[in-house]
Amino acid sequence: MWLERMSLKMSFYTQKIIKKFGEKAKSGNVEAQCLLAECAMRDGAFKESIPWLLLAANAGDSWAQYSLGFAYQNGEGVKKDLKKTISWYKRASDAGYDSAQLNLGIIYANQKGRARKLKEAVRLYRLAAKQGNANACYNLGLYYEEGRGVPKDDKKSFQWYLKAAERNKSKAYHRVGYLYHEGIGTRQDSKKAIRWYKKAAKSGSIYSMYNLGLSYLDGDGVPKNRKLALKWLSLASKNGHTKAKKILRELSEKSL
Repeated sequence: MWLERMSLKMSFYTQKIIKKFGEKAKSGNVEAQCLLAECAMRDGAFKESIPWLLLAANAGDSWAQYSLGFAYQNGEGVKKDLKKTISWYKRASDAGYDSAQLNLGIIYANQKGRARKLKEAVRLYRLAAKQGNANACYNLGLYYEEGRGVPKDDKKSFQWYLKAAERNKSKAYHRVGYLYHEGIGTRQDSKKAIRWYKKAAKSGSIYSMYNLGLSYLDGDGVPKNRKLALKWLSLASKNGHTKAKKILRELSEKSL
């Protein structure tokens, strides 16, 4: 009866899934339980996903454990509850689920006072990063850059930012470009800086747009090209970069 009530709230696709896998889920099939929970969440029926997540999570499924942590963290289908968030993330993290390791690390890093656990956050980021989690790689780059929870280390910072960028973490593109350009934590290389600035600019980084504009203006890592310099500076300016706007005004005044 409960399955029938649940089905009425779902999309046609989910109703077909319930019809096909509902009895399997009721009889304890973890894969079917996860499938029903995922379909319910996709339909925005978070409350209906919780019973299936609980069944699968208590049976040891790390995705379901992570999903419950996320639900309690964001109040999706349940009331927000930090203790339950940490508890479920920890179970998924201990099972090796990288997104749970990342999110648990972020929670530990952002807690206040004595509850703050930066070293534990770094440990969790490393575990997630080893599995290729780009966000964890980026966070490690940031922590080594700032000396947060670890000794400040420009070389390690660059290495982690580069790993994040290579895993398509767009926020890391500009950092890698900047570090190559300035020779911080790595050998200075303007050409490589330009390559990463272009990726960052295409992803919306106004700082990379600005730096590309200056590079084309000065011939730094690329041949001088006033047209391209104006293009990138204009894009940066239109997106709110005040220094780009100032330089454009100065260039305009010089050309009069």
